[in-house]
Amino acid sequence: MALKSSNKIHKQKAHLLKQMRLEAGLTQQALASRLKVSRETVSAIENCHFSAISALSDDIREDWWRACATGATKETKMSFMNLVTRIFRI
Repeated sequence: MALKSSNKIHKQKAHLLKQMRLEAGLTQQALASRLKVSRETVSAIENCHFSAISALSDDIREDWWRACATGATKETKMSFMNLVTRIFRI
């Protein structure tokens, strides 16, 4: 069983990425195909598995944004941008 991260930023990131995918109307498999990763990787990121969320590359995060941003609500987009800004300030 994969270890879940207890890191606050990891949890926020996982929640927002999942929320963006759902608002965009994409399945985990559809998003995984766009990102060129496995569905299991998308699932592990969304479920905040420590190894997946801590290894999340900037490229995948940016591609996730591109794939989902058009369908995400304004509030979700703003929350995601605020989180990304906070991560880079740390």
